[in-house]
Formats: sequence, structure tokens, C-alpha cells
Amino acid sequence: MISKHHRFPGASVLGLAALALLSTGAVRAQEAIPAQDFVTQTAVANMFGVESATLALHKSSSPAIKDFAHRLADDQAAATSSLRRIIAKRSDIALPDRPDGKHLDLLRDLADRQGADFDRAYVDAQRSAHHESTVLMERYAGEGTDPELKSFAAQTLPVFRELERKARELPAAP
Repeated sequence: MISKHHRFPGASVLGLAALALLSTGAVRAQEAIPAQDFVTQTAVANMFGVESATLALHKSSSPAIKDFAHRLADDQAAATSSLRRIIAKRSDIALPDRPDGKHLDLLRDLADRQGADFDRAYVDAQRSAHHESTVLMERYAGEGTDPELKSFAAQTLPVFRELERKARELPAAP
């Protein structure tokens, strides 16, 4: 029997994960994001950011995490407000009223954790969420088809980049 290592010589776990994403169609480099998908993903990310920040302010004892959570809540509330103003004038795009299942599960998981376990899970979640949000903003700012949303993405991109940078700077194991 041939082992996995023989079928994919030199392949790393990360390389295999990337191959799996490409083969499932999860990564589509040149495909534009539909405006409704961009709005939904952005709104869900902002809701997750604000709700997870609220949890961090109540559950964490880390000053660095609490400072990040304050900034996160403020910045994402402002981004949500800007997005709501754009969508309020439109009938072709709707905002979701709550996070999707993935983000609700993350929020439940965070709510169930305490102490250092909460802090570690929160930092991991923020690093991942802000990387995803930054990539989304970059893609829509560059490839978006809706001029008003493309402008929103370009204007808020620096905020998301800064949040991503700050999330990477959070202590990994407080």
C-alpha cells in the first residue's frame, strides 16, 4: 500500500490544505464577489467583531485584549454604520440581521470559555476573522462591481488592515 507521503512527496499539511481548497473551488482568484455576498460577509464580520468584543470586555483580564476589544467595537460599529447608510438607499441589497452559523458557533464557544482559555480562543478568533475581513475588503476594493460598495471597501480597508495588525500583536498566550 502506498502511503500518503509517497503519493505527494514533499507535500506539507499546509500545501495539502491549499490543494484541497483549490480543488473544491473555495479559492476563485479572478471571480468577482457579488455585491450582496460582500455586504453579507462584511456585516456578519462586523457583528461578530462587536459581539466578541463585548465578550472580551466582560471575560478577559488582559489589558491588551480589553484595549483591542474597545477599539474593535468602535471601529466595527463605525464601519457598520457606514454600510447601513449605503444599503438604506437601496432595494437590491439587504443586510443580515444576525451572524451566520459559523460566527454564532464561534460566539457560543467563546461564551463558554473562561480565563486564559478564553483569552487564547479570543486571540485566535480575532486573528483569523481580521485576516478574512482584510482579504475581503482588498478583493472588493480591487475587483468589486458596485461602485458605491467598492468605494466603501477602499475607504474602510485601512481600518481593517490596522485591526488585523493589532490582532496579530495580541499576546498569543496571555
